[in-house]
Amino acid sequence: MNKKQIIDLINEGFGNLYPLTYTTYTDYRAEMLDYELKAEKDHRRITPWDLPKPKFTATVTAKYFVLYAVRSAMLSNDFRPRDILHCKHSYILAHAIKDDDRFDLDAMFASFDWSAFESIEYSQGDLIFVETVNQAA
Repeated sequence: MNKKQIIDLINEGFGNLYPLTYTTYTDYRAEMLDYELKAEKDHRRITPWDLPKPKFTATVTAKYFVLYAVRSAMLSNDFRPRDILHCKHSYILAHAIKDDDRFDLDAMFASFDWSAFESIEYSQGDLIFVETVNQAA
């Protein structure tokens, strides 16, 4: 995947979370994005200067982490109280949204390509595409 394809995939996934903006009085999508954006900007502020400049904006990277939290919640069925120690706010929100009957994450992401998303990783302050054996064939 090239940079544009990665950005398009992340924006598509983030767009799938649009029902989180209007179903209740709280815009959960914006709340998770604000948290992740602040964390990413803080991370970039303290990053050593000798690392290359990230190819992706802080906003795109923050959206990646929102989707990462949502995917984690969708795959998990055993969220325990001890899981919230030193936990990201977006991770807790994603699990709460998964358990809320007003939101259907499976329906929101019915046509989303999770396998392509899972081939994107965060490394040294930037998003990278990791080609797997199946993708290389």
